Amino acid sequence: MMRTAFMMIVASVLLAGCGVGSGSFVAQVPTDGPIEQGQLVSNTSADQFIRVIARPPRAGMTPSEIVQGFLESSASFDNDHAVARSYLTPEASAGWDPSSGVSVYDGVPALVEAGAAVLFSATLNGRISDTGRYTVEDPGAELQRSFFLTQRDGEWRLRLAPSGLLLSNFDVNRAYRSYSVYFFNPSFQTLVPDARLIPVIGPALGTTLIQRLIEGPNDWLRPAVRTGFPGGVTLAVDAVPIENGIARVNLNASVALANDAARVALSQQIVWTLRQLPKVQFVDITVNGAPLSVPGTSSPQSRDSWPNVDPGGLARGSVGYAATGSGVVRLTADGNFTVAGGFGVVDAGLSKLAVSADSRRAIATTTAGEIFWGDLLVGAVPQPLLTGTEAQSIAFDGRTNAWIVNEKGVVQTLLSTGETFDIEIDGLEEGAFVQAVVPSRDSTRAAIIVSTETGSVLLIARVDRPSPANATRIRLEKPIRVESKLSSVVGLAWSSANTIAVIGSETAGTLQVYEINLGRGDIQAQGSPTDPVSIAAAPGLATLVTSADGSIYENSTGTWIGRISGTATAYPG
Repeated sequence: MMRTAFMMIVASVLLAGCGVGSGSFVAQVPTDGPIEQGQLVSNTSADQFIRVIARPPRAGMTPSEIVQGFLESSASFDNDHAVARSYLTPEASAGWDPSSGVSVYDGVPALVEAGAAVLFSATLNGRISDTGRYTVEDPGAELQRSFFLTQRDGEWRLRLAPSGLLLSNFDVNRAYRSYSVYFFNPSFQTLVPDARLIPVIGPALGTTLIQRLIEGPNDWLRPAVRTGFPGGVTLAVDAVPIENGIARVNLNASVALANDAARVALSQQIVWTLRQLPKVQFVDITVNGAPLSVPGTSSPQSRDSWPNVDPGGLARGSVGYAATGSGVVRLTADGNFTVAGGFGVVDAGLSKLAVSADSRRAIATTTAGEIFWGDLLVGAVPQPLLTGTEAQSIAFDGRTNAWIVNEKGVVQTLLSTGETFDIEIDGLEEGAFVQAVVPSRDSTRAAIIVSTETGSVLLIARVDRPSPANATRIRLEKPIRVESKLSSVVGLAWSSANTIAVIGSETAGTLQVYEINLGRGDIQAQGSPTDPVSIAAAPGLATLVTSADGSIYENSTGTWIGRISGTATAYPG
C-alpha cells in the first residue's frame, strides 16, 4: 500500500511537471525548487485522485508559455485557483470568474501568437455549467478563445482571460467526480438522478450536494420532476458536517411549512443524495437545530432508509426473460423457468420482447410482424393487438401501457385495448428517422435512437405528461446528445437510472456493447458476443445480449457467457 501511494505521488509530480497525458501540454522539466507531493484521497478507486501540481510563472516566459501555464494551473482548485491567478494581472484576476462554467476540450490545443494576443483552438467535447451539469457537444465542434497579454515589470501577464475555465478531458477526469442530486418523478414514487460534476477540491461534498439539491433540478430536467422542498428552504448553517458517520443537515424555519408527505419526500431526497458519500451512515435532519419530525422514521435516519423510492426503479426480485423456440422463460439464479400463461407455450417466432414493470404482463412481436399482448398468469392467453404494423421497437411504460415505434418511425402509446396515440418528439433535426424509443423506469426521460445522414445517434429527451394517469397525451421534449464518440447505435436498454447500455460502434468498427454514463458522457466498451442483435439491462443484474446465431449471452463479471438459445430478451421496465 505504501509503495502504491508513493508511486501515485511520483506520478502526480511527473504528470503535472511534464504535461504527460491526454489534453496536457509539454512543459519544461523544472531543474530547481522543492519537490511537491500530490495528495491521495480515500482508498477506493471512485474517490482517488491525483492532485494537480500547479506551478507559478517563471521569469522570461513567452506569451504562449504564459497561456500554457495558465491553462495547466487552471485545473488546480486550491485557494480559488490561486496559482492560475498568478498568471493574470491583479486587475484581470479581480475580474476573472472561474466558477461561471467550464469548456471541456479534447487533445492538445493549438496556441498561436498574434502580437500581444494568443489564439486558442481545440476540439470542444462538452461544457460544465456553473451548477455542475455536463452537456455534450456534437462531434467536430470547435472551441476558440483569445487571450490578451501585457508586460508588467518586464514579464508577460494576462490582462484579459476568457470567463470560466478551459479544461482538457484529462484534467476534468482527475479534478471532478460525478454525483447525483435526487428529485421525484411526477407521481412521487421513484427518485430521479440529476447528475452533477463536483470539483474534488473545494467546499465539503456534503455541503455542495445539499446546496445543489435545495437549488432544484437543472433547467432541462426541471419540467419532468418534482421536489418535496417548500419554497424558501435553505441551510440554516452553510455547512453539512459529517461527524462519526452522521451527516447533519440543519435547515431554516421554512421547512416547517412542509406537510407530512413533503417531509417524507424531502427526507428521501436528502438521504439518497448523501448516501453516495462513503462516510455517511446516518443523516440527521434538523430545523434550526431542533429535530425535524418525519413520519415513518427515527432520527437520525439510516443511509438505508427509504428503499421503496430506489432510483433504479426496478421491483425487488426482478429477473430477466427470454423468448425461446418453445416459449418465454424466466432467467433466475436457480435456472430457467417457463412463465405462466400462453406466453410460456407460444411457438410463434418472437423477434422482440418487453415485460411490464410489475412483471405481470408481456408484449412481443413475431417474425411475421404481429404484436401480441398478455398477462403472465395461469390461463392467460396472449391477444393480437396490431396487425400490419412492423414495430421497430417495443417497450413498456410502467405497468399497463407500452410504447412502440412503427415502420414509419412514428412513436406511439399502445393501450391494452389496442388503441394507439401518437407521441410527438419536439426538437429533432429535420430528416432524422426514429428507430427506437425506450422510456426510463422512472418515466421522466426517454432514450431515442435516430438515424441521420452521418449515422445513428443516441439522444435523451424529457417526458412531458400533462397527467401521470393520462397515457394519451405524451410528448418528448428537447432531445439532447449524451455522447459524441459512437458513429452507430442499433440497440439500447436502461442499465440504471443514470446509465444506458447500447449496441454500437466507433467509426467503422465492429458492433459491441458500450455503457454510457449520462452524467459525464463517458462510454466504456464492454466487448460483445459475435453479431449482437438486441440488448436488455437492469440495475444490479447481468446485461443480456441476443446474437444473430440464436443465442442469448449474459455478462455480470466482465465476461460474456452463453445462457440459453433464444431470439429476444427483456427485463421489466
